[in-house]
Parts: sequence; C-alpha cells; structure tokens
Amino acid sequence: MQRHERSFTHEWIWSAIDALARQKGLTASALARLSGLDATAFNRSKRRTAEGRPRWPSTESIAKILEATNTTLDEFAAIELTAARASAAASEDDEFSRVPMVGQIRDAIVLGWEPEVSAASHRRFAVAVADSSLEPVYSIGNTLVVSEAALPRTGDRVLLKPAGMPVMPRLLVAATPTRIEVSAFGAVSEKLALRRRDVAWMARIVLARQ
Repeated sequence: MQRHERSFTHEWIWSAIDALARQKGLTASALARLSGLDATAFNRSKRRTAEGRPRWPSTESIAKILEATNTTLDEFAAIELTAARASAAASEDDEFSRVPMVGQIRDAIVLGWEPEVSAASHRRFAVAVADSSLEPVYSIGNTLVVSEAALPRTGDRVLLKPAGMPVMPRLLVAATPTRIEVSAFGAVSEKLALRRRDVAWMARIVLARQ
C-alpha cells in the first residue's frame, strides 16, 4: 500500500472532509446527511468549542462518510488538500458567476429545461433545488453545477435525460457499454435500468453550493 506522509492535524482532518464533499459534488451538510449524521455535524461552528479549543470529528463520523461515499481510508488520506483549497478558493465564485442557471428541480425532475444534445459539447449548467425531493443528499436552496466534460463514473451523481422522459437527477449505480442503471436519491431508492441508446444525454454533478 502506498504511504502518504502527512501531518495529522485538526486543520487537515476538517479540510479533508471538505475536500471529500467537494470531490463527490456535495456540500458538507449534504455529506453529513448522506452519512446518516446530523446535517450540522460538519458545520464550521462545530469545529471549535466556545472557548476556541479544537473539536475533532469522531472516528465513527469518519467511518460513516467513508462508507457513504465508497471511499477507502487510503484514498481519504491521499486527498490533495492544497490543490483542492486553492482551486476552490480561486474558482468557486467565478465558476458560479459564469455558469447559466437553466432550471429548478421539483419532484426529482428538472422543470422547463432540456439540454441541446451535442456529442462534442463541454458545457456547464446550474440547476436550483426547489423542494425536498432530493433529500438527504441535497436540500432546498442548494445549487448544483453539472458538466458535460466530466465523464460520469459508477457512484457519481448525474443529470440524466432518457429518451421521452424529463431531465432527472440520479445516482449512477452501474454502467456497461450497452446499459446503465441509476437510482433516485430519496429514502426509497427506486432503480431504473436503461439501454445506452435510450439515454439522450447525461452530465455529472461536479459542484454543490448552499
């Protein structure tokens, strides 16, 4: 196993949690909910005591977020925090200002918008979460950025446009050259199997913001 030489500090562990959330297209609150924790578990106000002393996440919390995101401990330790922080700080505000808002999500579908399908496109879009249909992963007020340039992989959250159906946010459960399987985000994870040729468009959710 490859060794990762890092100082295990209070700042590092919290930055790693933030970086993991961004990597999975989630906010820190959404990551906590997805892992079965209180939505406020990873709030910045919880990272220090009232006296200013460092407050550490529990080993149980770390285990739960790794299980929920299908991340190994070694992968978690290997997150490049410096690059993640620099990239997030420099580009997040600029990224949101440039990405067009194209619609709202209600009842787990994107209302009033369909993508222009183009094989060579690398566009980015933003959609607003307008109800509780995506909880516990995303909640009302979240903005999701999706990218056509980011290749969807098993375990990713995507926007999906099956032929003859509206655009819908889903979890990519399995993918082969001829078929894909997706599931809903809700408590009842309804699965849908589709032939590749019946999928008109798909883009990965790369960023979420409260």
